[in-house]
Amino acid sequence: MKNILIKITVLVFLLKLSSSFADHHLANEASVIIPKEEVDSTLLQGLANIAEGRTVSDIVVRHIDVGEEHLGVSVVQRDKVEIRETETGIAHVDLDEIYYIVAGQGTMITGGNFISPTATNSSLLGPMLRGEIIGGIHQPVKVGDIAIIPKGMPHGWHEITTDTISYIIFRGDPNKVMQIKNSAE
Repeated sequence: MKNILIKITVLVFLLKLSSSFADHHLANEASVIIPKEEVDSTLLQGLANIAEGRTVSDIVVRHIDVGEEHLGVSVVQRDKVEIRETETGIAHVDLDEIYYIVAGQGTMITGGNFISPTATNSSLLGPMLRGEIIGGIHQPVKVGDIAIIPKGMPHGWHEITTDTISYIIFRGDPNKVMQIKNSAE
């Protein structure tokens, strides 16, 4: 049943994407293709960022205007996370996210509430809240799993059990808070 719900949600997202493209067609436009080689090189760049001492690498591959909204694809890597007494995370005010895990494994915390959240605004991700999460649900994820995180939902990593975790994020941006990136740079 859970797999059917995930497939339906992804199908609805893709149908919304295709209808957005249909609403926003201009002469000589085509769909956006992100070649596997570009995804692979972005994954390698993210791992290099982690090796240089970062704990997170979030690289926007594309973020495009499809008419009534923007849609984005990013590649994210995170360093190992040990279980801590305090759960922390973020919530995107304007962005729905779909994570597709491509390497590594861990346990996410999603849902719950923040204790005294801090509001921030990022040129990459728009307005968000961050802080300590209470009452969330722990959900293990591994290669091939998909996590759907609605806008406003607190989320973070309870634990990453491998040296790194890599995932591709598909972001829906109806309020157009992220900057456009139409091609590889």
